[in-house]
Amino acid sequence: MGFAPGRAFTRREAARVSVGDIAALALADGMTLTPEQERTASVLSGTGKLSGTGKLSGMGKPTGTGNLYIVGPPGTGKTAVVDWWVRACAAAGRPRVLRRHLHGFFADLHRQIDQCGGWEAGLDAATSRSGRRYDVVCLDEFTVHDPADGVFVDRLLRTLAARATTIVVTSNRQPAELMPNPLFHTGFEPTIELISAMFSVVVVGGDDLRPAAGRTRGFGSGTWNTGTWSMGVRADGGPARAVRPGSQEFLVREGMDGSVRIDFADLCGRPTNTADYLWLARTYTAVTVTGIGTQSDLGEAALARWAVLLDVMHDADVRVDVWATCRRSEMAAALVATLPDAARAVSRMGAWRDVDPADGDTAVRDRYCEGSLLTGISADGDLY
Repeated sequence: MGFAPGRAFTRREAARVSVGDIAALALADGMTLTPEQERTASVLSGTGKLSGTGKLSGMGKPTGTGNLYIVGPPGTGKTAVVDWWVRACAAAGRPRVLRRHLHGFFADLHRQIDQCGGWEAGLDAATSRSGRRYDVVCLDEFTVHDPADGVFVDRLLRTLAARATTIVVTSNRQPAELMPNPLFHTGFEPTIELISAMFSVVVVGGDDLRPAAGRTRGFGSGTWNTGTWSMGVRADGGPARAVRPGSQEFLVREGMDGSVRIDFADLCGRPTNTADYLWLARTYTAVTVTGIGTQSDLGEAALARWAVLLDVMHDADVRVDVWATCRRSEMAAALVATLPDAARAVSRMGAWRDVDPADGDTAVRDRYCEGSLLTGISADGDLY
């Protein structure tokens, strides 16, 4: 079966979304589109142009907004520009776009397959709303390392293509770089060929924008505190209670403001998974992780879980504060030395502020007081 680079929207489905609409939403969020984001926005809106090789360029025919594979280094604003486009489409009323992080989409799809009794019905439930299928499925952080996931991805893409559903993905890896483990890469090459046939590739370059963002709430407002949890903390949260959102039970201490404190050994040192982290993101407004040790204490499995946790919390825009005896740079070095996609996790941590209570920086430890145990609340009720 052959695949075109992607089905253009019909006139009935066509989004009345312009680059100006996307730029206006960026401005409302306090951001200005970078030149790379503006070119990507033009492709998403159907007015940009692709070269004959499917790469974004200043020459060529209008894209018609078929399947798009948006790729670039971490932090260059791929997810942000896609999010603004999705919001603009929602405001315009069409096309109907389902936008999910790949981890969350797979978790939901597995659940729907179990509940609906099969692949077709499960995929229908995961990609429909009010009985109508979405026109576009948009998947963020498209990456594949596990052979079982590779089989799942292949079947998903083929089924969506057969249904004439447009697909937009963002990734830090070119299609040929997916499934990087040489033991499994050859077996995944037919899927890479499928992706190359189905998608037009849009490359988004530029600098990592996250460290400069300076956010005051959400994921980007988190901190990395070098020290132990007890340093200067006057309140230790509520009593510990055991929770079991999935297959693993772990202890949490809940704050009065909807936040939670969890030890790193419970969260990442045991076989927790994406479903556990999605539950945390749905349940709490902020997560404090304590007990991260030295670089030599960080095993490969724990680091891999940490990277997935960061993906989930970033996607849900949940604040994360860390208390560790190692510095953030040491954690970054451990990630780079261990994981093939470490750059994304390192970039995510780059949005946080470093705090060393031993140097007299009390901004974080002074937040932990009666009535607001795990994150601060300002006089006007905002998290800080």
